[in-house]
Amino acid sequence: MIVRFVMKDAHVPGSIVETMERRIHQRMDAYFKDEAADATVISVRITEQKNTYKVEMTMPYMGHTLRTENQEREISLPALDKGIDILERQMKKLRTRLGRDLRKKPVPVESAPTEEVVEADDANEQVVRVKHYAAKPMSVEDAILEMNLLGHSFYMFNNIESGMAATVYRRKDGGCGLIELESL
Repeated sequence: MIVRFVMKDAHVPGSIVETMERRIHQRMDAYFKDEAADATVISVRITEQKNTYKVEMTMPYMGHTLRTENQEREISLPALDKGIDILERQMKKLRTRLGRDLRKKPVPVESAPTEEVVEADDANEQVVRVKHYAAKPMSVEDAILEMNLLGHSFYMFNNIESGMAATVYRRKDGGCGLIELESL
């Protein structure tokens, strides 16, 4: 398991970063003991604004991408600990869900999402971030699970039933919606 740190406007001392990496290894190595040392990459992004640290963690697990983000004041270690707790809960939930679904076998993630940041003068009228990811065909239920694991309010995917691009989204009433494209 490799831990990759990205600092954005954050002033985190090297000793704190070493402590963070040690904590991640202590808690997560047990989940990846059967894999090669460089098979899994956990990305940790730390940003700081007005003495508030935001720690975002992203990692692949059993063919899915898990993500969490937490904020704390003054020091980033409590936010990291909360993030690790959330990732562990997500991994247990995913294993339980996939264990119940006997027809589905988990496959490793082939490529993690890549992100391209575009600098713009007026962020309201310009695209400021572009993300690319490999979308495998999945059912609506799997797309909802993926959306929840990532903590997003929507998720775009290839619908296995229709073969078309589709988006699931979280509605204000708590339910989920589905948007499917039609061919012209």
